[in-house]
Amino acid sequence: MLSKSEFSGDIHHDNGARLVTATDNSIYQVLPQAVVFPKNSRDIQTVLKIADQQRFSKRIKITARGGGTGTNGQSLTEGIVLDCSRYMNRIIESNFKEGWVCVEPGVVLDQLNEHLAPNKVFFAPDLSPSNRATLGGMVNTDACGKGSRIYGRTSDHVLELTCVLSNGEVLESVPLEPEALSEYKKKSGISANIFKIVEQVVSEKTDLIQEIFPKNEPLYDGIQPGKSLRKFEKSFQSKLFAVWFRRNIGRCQQG
Repeated sequence: MLSKSEFSGDIHHDNGARLVTATDNSIYQVLPQAVVFPKNSRDIQTVLKIADQQRFSKRIKITARGGGTGTNGQSLTEGIVLDCSRYMNRIIESNFKEGWVCVEPGVVLDQLNEHLAPNKVFFAPDLSPSNRATLGGMVNTDACGKGSRIYGRTSDHVLELTCVLSNGEVLESVPLEPEALSEYKKKSGISANIFKIVEQVVSEKTDLIQEIFPKNEPLYDGIQPGKSLRKFEKSFQSKLFAVWFRRNIGRCQQG
């Protein structure tokens, strides 16, 4: 069905493509049914909208993949691998005066820092697999690495995300003031539910979050309740719930 849709990327069912994406930087091996390589955000939306149809929603599993550098098997699936590294690897815009850069999720960390180097800035943190790790994967796992005690982890440098959710809906993850948050909550779909649920949890469980989670709690799943609370106290941010990314906007660090 995908081959007959408006999807413009590559679709692979061959054993070679499946075997390559059956492993990552972990000890696990899981053979997927197929691998798809989207060329743009519309392709990602197409894949997810089809998978969200009632006849497929309980049968098809889709897992995003970047460089396959995760150590916990995050990119492995028995379903369909959605690999953003082949085509969605462009650096869209750089603003060195304001200190930010806009990239697609398949951009590799070393590729980005090579682009930034002539201006004597870099994107922290410094990962050991930096020649393979993609920005999309780094956002999903909130990657850190050496130097993170000084420069922070990935989430400390993400300013904005444009995300495609599991039903193909697009979510713009930006700071929201209370008035704007109220308007977002009136909308329908997964995006509105995300805003409602996160606000509810953070508002109703404030004391419990502050009691249980330290300021520098360990993280490897993309969610930090304590950190979410502290950011909510300043302005609402939904960036921790991004799934498939169309683009990332990150802050550059002075070298």
